[in-house]
Parts: sequence; structure tokens; C-alpha cells
Amino acid sequence: MLFKNTTMRNIAILICATILFSGCNEKKVEQVIYKGSNKSAIIDNILQRRSIRKFTEQQVSQEQLDTIMKCAIYAPSALNKQTWEIRVVQNPKIIEEINKRFLAYAQGKEFQGSAARYREPDFSIMHHAPTLIVMAGEKGSPNTKLDAGLALQNILLSSNALGLGTCPLGTLVPVLNLPENADILKLLNLPENHEVTINIALGYPDESPTAPIRYSDKVKIIR
Repeated sequence: MLFKNTTMRNIAILICATILFSGCNEKKVEQVIYKGSNKSAIIDNILQRRSIRKFTEQQVSQEQLDTIMKCAIYAPSALNKQTWEIRVVQNPKIIEEINKRFLAYAQGKEFQGSAARYREPDFSIMHHAPTLIVMAGEKGSPNTKLDAGLALQNILLSSNALGLGTCPLGTLVPVLNLPENADILKLLNLPENHEVTINIALGYPDESPTAPIRYSDKVKIIR
């Protein structure tokens, strides 16, 4: 490039220097890597978590709930839509009423797992946990179940890390979504365009169950 005078040449040099200087000073995006000393504890927490079906009467504290719910809302969600709504129920009367609704629904039906014992006296679908977490998702959203599942796992793991026990309650889902039980969802202040996707019993564990068998052959590595 030819310059007719010194002034134009100096301007050109200044422009080029500015561009080069700006390029050199661009902030590099650094990868955030967990550097804490608790990596083993995180993995142990995942491997040691168990579903609890026997709870003490001790109630979960507000501080514990704050931590668990923070972990829940920090779960990833598709397009960050956060399609779920979460309600934490500690009112004994509401929990008792939900259990009554399940028992009414269960009459004459057969279930697998612990729900099969619903005919036993003093049965509780929530295993007598003092806290019930109800998670609902947007109706018709293709991401609702995935979003709920991710948040659910954060609830289970954070609760376990705090010394609490949990049990996902899938059998209760269709019961709460029945039209005749819409008053329960209204009582929980859930939006009309949401439906229950999963429930979790939460409290202090009164048992230490062993881990059921895991099938490692279900994992295949393709190289």
C-alpha cells in the first residue's frame, strides 16, 4: 500500500496498531474445572445413595430445604426453560389427605413394590416421611420429563449429602393428576397448565438398606 504523505502513513500505522493491540487483549474464556478436595466424596455420595422407605418423625429444617431446593433449580434444563414447578409440603393435614386420595384410588388394584402393601393398617404411600416434594411440569412440553428427572436427581443427591433420606414416588403421580384431585393441585398453587411428574418422600432415614444388584453389562463402550 502506497501513502502520498507522512500523515496518512502515520494514521494507517496507528489503526493497525490499535487492531493488533485489541486482538492481543481479548479476554480468553477459561474452562471452569472443579478443584475442590471433595471429588471422592461427590462420587461416594452418588454410589451410596439409597431409596429410603422408613423415616423418623424428625422434620427437615428450613436451612436444609434451602440447600436442597437451590441444588434442584441449578439442575440443567432443555434450553434453560425450567419447565418444572416444585412444591415442598410439610403440612401434616395435606400429606394425610394425599395419602387418603391414594388409598381411595388403590382399592381393588394391584401394584408392584411397596405400594402393593396398601391394604395394611397405617399404610403410607409416602412411607410416613414428614416432608413431601411434588414436582410438576408443563403439559405438552417435550422436555418436561427430562427436566424433572434432572432436578429430581439433584434433590436426591443433595438430600443424601445432608444426611437425609429420599424415595421417588412414581405410583402417586397418576393419582394427583386425576380430575377429581384437581383441588389438591390447586391447594398446592400449581399452574393449571402443569401436571405432576414425580413426587419425593423426604426426611431422616430410619433404615440403612443395602444396594440392590446393578447390571454393568447394560453399559457398552463403542470405539
